[in-house]
Order: sequence, then structure tokens, then C-alpha cells
Amino acid sequence: MTELSDGDVLDFGGGARIVHAPGHTEGSVAVRLPSYGVLFTGDAVATAPDADGVILGVFNVDRDRAVASFRRLAALDAEVACFGHGDPVTTRASHVLTRSADTYGPPRRP
Repeated sequence: MTELSDGDVLDFGGGARIVHAPGHTEGSVAVRLPSYGVLFTGDAVATAPDADGVILGVFNVDRDRAVASFRRLAALDAEVACFGHGDPVTTRASHVLTRSADTYGPPRRP
């Protein structure tokens, strides 16, 4: 088993980059393929039940960190986003994620 850290680059997909995305679990990560504009969010983000966008993943151990991770993932340049649950967003994924992340209100102060 290999432990991954934020910013690690893996040797596939043109240099897959690891993005730490805690909140769903402490060790949650996303995988970004910048060469292809693809983002795999794992359980940090999911397709909305009504299939009209995306939502924060459910069953989070730390909701505030999950929302912060959602915002961080939305800020990445991605055309396509794939989720642990639900259909992918196949065009303008960053825009779709940002629009949804913005509905969770401003970041909370510690």
C-alpha cells in the first residue's frame, strides 16, 4: 500500500495529480488529469438526485472541511468531472461545480 499526499503526481493519465479533499473522510483525495481536463472527485461531490447539477457528497465526517474541499475542487480547471456516485459532468465541469459550491454560503470562520 502506498500513502498519497496532496500534490503527488502519479505516472498515468499524463501525470495524474493528487488533491487532498478532506471532509467526507480525513484521507479523502481527488485525482486530477490536467492534460485531459478531467477530475475524479471520489465521494467529495455527487450528482444531484434530480440530475440537474451536483451536490456536496453526503455522510461527511466534517461538513465544514467537506465544503472547503468542494470549493477547492471547483476552482480546478476541469472540463469533465467524475464522481463516486452519479453520472459525470461532461462539459464545463468547473463551472457546474462552482455554481453548486457557491450555494453552500460563505466559508465559516474557525
